[in-house]
Amino acid sequence: MQIIDVEALYLRLPNVEQRTNSSQDALIVKISTDAGIVGWGEVDSSPMIAKAVIEARYSHTQVCGLKELLVGQDPLDVAALFRRMYEGTLYGGREGVVIHAMAGCDLALWAIAGKALGVPVYRLLGGAHRDRIPLYSSNMFQFTAEASAERAKMALDAGYAAVKFGWEPFGRRARHDDHRPLPRSRRHRKPVWETRIWPSDRSVTSG
Repeated sequence: MQIIDVEALYLRLPNVEQRTNSSQDALIVKISTDAGIVGWGEVDSSPMIAKAVIEARYSHTQVCGLKELLVGQDPLDVAALFRRMYEGTLYGGREGVVIHAMAGCDLALWAIAGKALGVPVYRLLGGAHRDRIPLYSSNMFQFTAEASAERAKMALDAGYAAVKFGWEPFGRRARHDDHRPLPRSRRHRKPVWETRIWPSDRSVTSG
């Protein structure tokens, strides 16, 4: 089995707000093989820069686009291909967006391996360490304490065991203003909002 194509597919919402919200656009990696097996990955980075990292043409042995490094290779050699991508981008890579783009390709390669071998990818990575994983809802702080409280209540009402907040507008104002809307993670602390918004066996955290 050989890789015959690597595609970097850019997705973007019609309207992108000036917010710290990485879900407004994305880069999806599609790796196709001559056996008809396709693997998909995602790059969480600057999508258009990561796209260029994948599609760049060969310059020299340490400056090459990831697509040219992967096409023609055996997709089941996942670890060896990661090393090939790393060494083929040494001059401009080793960290940042190049590593992000490599990770998206790596995800797609593992997906191909799982499909080709007929097993879940977690078995290829050493097997399951647990059979249940608690879920939490990840949110941006809203611009008022009341709006943040409502976002937390919606998540908990939906059944999430915990809610995490981060990013803006936290850190853009005086410290005492930032502390006012923060949900408290310790159960023995009294919440800062007038109405208690979570049961005693759940938590709201910030970070």
